[in-house]
Amino acid sequence: MLIVRRLLYLSALAEEKHFGRAAEKCNVSQPTLSSAIRQLEEELGIPIVHRGHRFSGFTQEGKRVLEHANRVLSESVKLKEELSQMREGLAGNLRIGVVPSVLPIAALVTSRFGKNNPGVSINVISRSGKSILSGLEDFSLDLGISYLDETRMAKIKELPLYTENLSLLTPIHGPFSDRDQVTWKDVAGTSLVLLNKNMQNRRIIDKVFDQIGCTVDPQIETNSLMNLAAHVRSGGWSSVVPRECFSFCSEPPGTRMIKIVEPEISHVIGLQMAESLHPSVVVVNFFEAAEELDIDAMFV
Repeated sequence: MLIVRRLLYLSALAEEKHFGRAAEKCNVSQPTLSSAIRQLEEELGIPIVHRGHRFSGFTQEGKRVLEHANRVLSESVKLKEELSQMREGLAGNLRIGVVPSVLPIAALVTSRFGKNNPGVSINVISRSGKSILSGLEDFSLDLGISYLDETRMAKIKELPLYTENLSLLTPIHGPFSDRDQVTWKDVAGTSLVLLNKNMQNRRIIDKVFDQIGCTVDPQIETNSLMNLAAHVRSGGWSSVVPRECFSFCSEPPGTRMIKIVEPEISHVIGLQMAESLHPSVVVVNFFEAAEELDIDAMFV
């Protein structure tokens, strides 16, 4: 148990990037955590962290130790979950990375599972598609909900959940008040607020504009769908958004959704988990529960 505790300290330090916060997370004093990591370094005969007045990262050897630590901790969690299920039903923790544009729809997946399994704690984390894949590979995430056709990898098991369609969210009394549909070239010629360029949704949008030969420079960029919708509601801008997201959460007052054509753009959103010979009981149960959902039918 001593080695597992030290590995837990190491994982907490990687997550918090601060000795004090890592110690607080592990419910120990900072000297205790620092001493445990130093003892681990002495036992392995390698430096694990760069020493200084504050945490400044892991050494190359330390990064390998951290990868091993995450694997060991993951297996330890799986064992506890299996033993717990044998005694009192499904229990444990799930860390689910979700791309920002899908966060509202993710609730359709997590809420049903959570209601049926009150012993499972679910932590939904906003992440980019690439960050989700990295998290699945290094065991810092248990599951991901992302764009499947943009992030396929051999070691990732995928389950399609629904199809996302891009539409224009625009003010009711805006430039398209008399239109039922618009083209991408129409969209390129209006004032826009879009998600940030480092986000998957924005990269998809920019790719479409590039394909039709248009350059778009939105006046406002944000990493929040709520902030994006607020700007559209103010009446000064329109935005390209996932139609299903606002169908589920409802369109903001004073706005309307318009179909975008020439071309019509859709992408598959799905659940992701790392392939493993001994996957977590909680992860497997979540994946199986998601297989029973028909989210596309909810938007008809």
